[in-house]
Amino acid sequence: MSKTGSFFTLLILLLFAACGEEPVVNIYPPAKGAKIEGLALIVDPPDPNIKKSFESLYRFDPEADTVLYISHKERILCNSNQNVQQKALSRFPHNFLRMELRRGATLYYSYYIDLDEKADKSDIERAFGRMKRDLGLR
Repeated sequence: MSKTGSFFTLLILLLFAACGEEPVVNIYPPAKGAKIEGLALIVDPPDPNIKKSFESLYRFDPEADTVLYISHKERILCNSNQNVQQKALSRFPHNFLRMELRRGATLYYSYYIDLDEKADKSDIERAFGRMKRDLGLR
């Protein structure tokens, strides 16, 4: 699948998730059988607490060619019309955590979850643990 195709697949998955509480996880074909020996870490926008939480779970190598990109956002609005009742009648997530594992421009893995609160250590442990299990990382 091309880079553009992967991007559109991820967008479609996010639209169908429509701000759900379960993570949207995708393991891309290049990850199957790939030998991943080390990971670099990039957190964007920078957040020292999120970075420190990830660094407590794994020994990242800034020189590694496989990079774990972390993005997060706080105080967002979900614009999906599919959730009108849920937005009106209950608490609705206003934060998200996204992880993408890439080697160069090749996407290996993605994880996305909507959160009620800012991403904390337990959210990070759950997300990173899931990726480690899914990819067989040590």
